[in-house]
Amino acid sequence: MVDIHSHIIPGVDDGSSSMEESLKMLKIAWEDGIKAIIATPHVFCQKSMIENMEGLQPVFNELKKKAADHHIKIEILMGAEVFFVSDLREKLMIYRDVLTINNSDYFLLEFPPDIVFPGSKEYILNITADGFIPIICHPERNLVFQQNPLLLYQLLQVGALSQVDAGSIRGDFGITAYSTSMDLLKFNLVHVIASDCHNLEFHVPGLSFLYNKLRGIEKEKIDMMVEKIPLAIVSNNAPPDIGPMIEPGSKKSFFDFITSVFK
Repeated sequence: MVDIHSHIIPGVDDGSSSMEESLKMLKIAWEDGIKAIIATPHVFCQKSMIENMEGLQPVFNELKKKAADHHIKIEILMGAEVFFVSDLREKLMIYRDVLTINNSDYFLLEFPPDIVFPGSKEYILNITADGFIPIICHPERNLVFQQNPLLLYQLLQVGALSQVDAGSIRGDFGITAYSTSMDLLKFNLVHVIASDCHNLEFHVPGLSFLYNKLRGIEKEKIDMMVEKIPLAIVSNNAPPDIGPMIEPGSKKSFFDFITSVFK
């Protein structure tokens, strides 16, 4: 398995607080069967923050060395979780090596938890025309996508991919994030499931539990979301085809929401 979303670099953001915690997280991930993990610190695209990202290389190198010293045989690569800002296109062009996953065409794109900006469809269309492929992070935790998954469908239609957090499927973020995850899977709007791990208590590492948790989904499909598509992203290759998306209704009705909560 390949985990494309994690916060394992110590002392950078709201993720791991120490090198010791990072090594424990990496050990858990490795023992869970994860062969490669991408360190994706939060980046809000201010120049100072990007410069701080550029200065992370010594800490990143130390983390890799200590993992090897502790016989944790997991490949650690660099990326970022990039907040949606108005000048993102320009920032991607200038700081590609910092903002993309393993210096590829792919990058993690984060919306605020309660907003999808007007014009996002056209903006993403322009980003893809620039040669970049945004992977929308945890849409199941965004209030707007929860209420209107058709918006996510429209963004994927113009070239974006989507990544659901494993913790949402585990139930860590409540019933609405869980039920939205199930809906997005039903509509075939999920390309990747990643841990988005932050620490050892909440947002924890691990993906293998999905094979038991998602018993209604074929093993081959889960393989696509935790191994084959993430591997293609890391390798900067075209992702395998997940099949046709199903267009959701324009808005989830109150009846549908209540049914999803109590089913």
